[in-house]
Formats: sequence, C-alpha cells, structure tokens
Amino acid sequence: MANYETFEYDVLVIGAGGAGLRAVIGAREKGCTVGVVTKSLLGKAHTVMAEGGAAAALGNFDKEDGWKVHF
Repeated sequence: MANYETFEYDVLVIGAGGAGLRAVIGAREKGCTVGVVTKSLLGKAHTVMAEGGAAAALGNFDKEDGWKVHF
C-alpha cells in the first residue's frame, strides 16, 4: 500500500499565476485556509511571461493603421 499525506483546506486554488495568487490573498483575507497547486515552481507561472508588452494602434505613423484594424 502506498504512503500518502492528506491535506484539508477551505479553498484549493489551481494555478499560481497572477490570478491564482490573487485568489489566495482574497481567500486568506476572509479567514480561509488555502492550498495551492501549480505545475511549475512558485513564481515561474505564465504571468511573468506576459509582462512588459504594450500594443497600440499607431494611426499617426501609418494611415492604414487604426483601432478598427485590430478588431
């Protein structure tokens, strides 16, 4: 028979990206015990990959560009 541990929490958060960690903070603020499951190392979620970018319609540089082109 395999040995395993059982953990019990009020809330289980799946994912430790920005949204997941914010959910943890919110649940803890309400007094809940929280478990977090992540497929990677804590702090190495995809939210880190999304930071630092910006997109804009630059009609002032290209007459064919504008917000309608991007929708």
